[in-house]
Amino acid sequence: MNSDILKYVLLIAFSVLGIIRNSISLNPLRFQCDNFILNNYLYVILSWGIMLTTVASLKHNNVELHTLFTGPFTILLSLSSIALLMGLLFMPPTFFFTKHILYIFQIILMGVLIYPLYVNNIDLFRQVGLSTLMLVSTLSLLIYLFPNIMKDSIYTYLFIGLIGLTIARLVEIFMVYKNKKIDSRYNRTLSYISVFLFSLFIMYDTKRLFSDAQNCINPDYINNSLNLFLDSVNIFTNMYNISDN
Repeated sequence: MNSDILKYVLLIAFSVLGIIRNSISLNPLRFQCDNFILNNYLYVILSWGIMLTTVASLKHNNVELHTLFTGPFTILLSLSSIALLMGLLFMPPTFFFTKHILYIFQIILMGVLIYPLYVNNIDLFRQVGLSTLMLVSTLSLLIYLFPNIMKDSIYTYLFIGLIGLTIARLVEIFMVYKNKKIDSRYNRTLSYISVFLFSLFIMYDTKRLFSDAQNCINPDYINNSLNLFLDSVNIFTNMYNISDN
């Protein structure tokens, strides 16, 4: 087995064992509130493990980019990922097995979508991955030590910022389509803004975890961890974009 794949499989095994031990009640089969914070981070680790295993497996099998990202199939991949994400967010945790199956497919799809970054520059991929880990860990620790620096009311501004960023990215796509080339300065500026915005989301979602831990009634570790996972993936991809320009 490829050494990278082995490392990521061990990461999956570590997180799955932790989840079985801490997150799940077997009678009946459901999530339990004990170790709420730990359980969410175990699912974040599991998500990264599945995504990285997907990426490394595609590379190990020499899957060419043009076989995955050609015309309608690229659009289908993106739409499928969005549809799965929406399904996960709205599916209650009582659908335990179905939710986990959709979750695994969603993370695998995300691995396929970031595969080009791995193929483009493996060393940069690993370097940015470590930088992302350090940044996310630092921000999470900051909120743990000083929770009051992040106010609940900031979510409105974060949401408005996210809409603005989405519109700016759509404008960028239109500009690329029209001019047949990427405006590197515009792209780099948006990447810096994205890293800043999703760093704030990391802090906000981390604080929300602490609040949810104190009021836990019907936990859903898949949904809760997806917020942090998606924040970290957005930071990763934009930091990669900045470093690659």
